[in-house]
Amino acid sequence: MDFTPSPIKRKFIKDEAYDLISKKIISGELKPKSKIRINELSEALGISRTPVREAILRLEDEGLILSKANRWTMVAPIDVDETLNIYPIISSLEKLALELGFENINDEIIENLEYINENIKKVQDKKNHIKILELDQAFHKEIIDLAQNKEIESLLDGLKRKVSRVDIYFFEDDSHKMSSFDEHAEIIKFLKKRDLDKALKAVEKNWATTMSSLEDIDFSNDEDEELF
Repeated sequence: MDFTPSPIKRKFIKDEAYDLISKKIISGELKPKSKIRINELSEALGISRTPVREAILRLEDEGLILSKANRWTMVAPIDVDETLNIYPIISSLEKLALELGFENINDEIIENLEYINENIKKVQDKKNHIKILELDQAFHKEIIDLAQNKEIESLLDGLKRKVSRVDIYFFEDDSHKMSSFDEHAEIIKFLKKRDLDKALKAVEKNWATTMSSLEDIDFSNDEDEELF
């Protein structure tokens, strides 16, 4: 019997390239409007050009990279207007997930939320914005997963990737880190009381705080020179 081996290794390298490049973009190591050269990026990552190209195409589909055939490839600039359009959708979908999965809340989930939130507080002093973002995403994922709805999870995953760079800017401000911790604690408090209405309002408030902060953030200083 003839078995065709699955391209597991190739798929792993492609995904690894995607993860590495996306983290560089989200962290700001690859700044908005900075030019991307496949050969240089491939060499820097220690990954061959083909999986790097595939990762670039995937990131282009997600809106994190822009390209013009045979001319340039660059990190997409941060579009504040697009972000302001996305945040209310994220808030609404997360509230829907909470409403659908409210009956699934138990002591273990509450403990997980408390543990994650306490770690957010601990990491604040270390100025590790990426780690805080990861913990914040983990906190909200606990809420989203309550619904056990793959469609909601998929939609939110894509939307949150689009705004992740803005989230990093948000967490660079110490006051925003503390407000996020406090608002998470409020969500937990109402989940403990099994008060759905107040928990939904607390989730909405948490996202509204992020949206309102965008007016005070200057994104221009972290952009590379225009390419066109």
